[in-house]
Amino acid sequence: MNSAVLFQSTKSKRYGMAWLLMPLLMLTSHAKGQALSPIANYCHEKTKISYRLIDPDNDGKASDVALTVKGKTHRYMTAYSWYGSVTRPPENFKFAILGTQEFDPLLVFDTYLLDSKGKKYVYCE
Repeated sequence: MNSAVLFQSTKSKRYGMAWLLMPLLMLTSHAKGQALSPIANYCHEKTKISYRLIDPDNDGKASDVALTVKGKTHRYMTAYSWYGSVTRPPENFKFAILGTQEFDPLLVFDTYLLDSKGKKYVYCE
């Protein structure tokens, strides 16, 4: 057998196995990096909002959150400072969810959420 043909067939077998394993590797690496906190549900009139922290640290903070509004979930960034200033945040302020078109910013407090229009969302099941 020609050495070029042998090299080519060995090479294609090797890549063939890689292509078979690639989706599995992507799935496991994605699943490992996506730890989620428990879901928290909040309601205002007929609107229900749920959020989960993505990959929370040991101190319970995360740079991203999975926010579900009207059954659609999207990933948004969080901020733990009060508008990036040195002034004291309001009492019980935890963090802000940034980049949501409808609520930007959505402020998260210990027992409720507050959107940019002043609507207060209280904990619900």
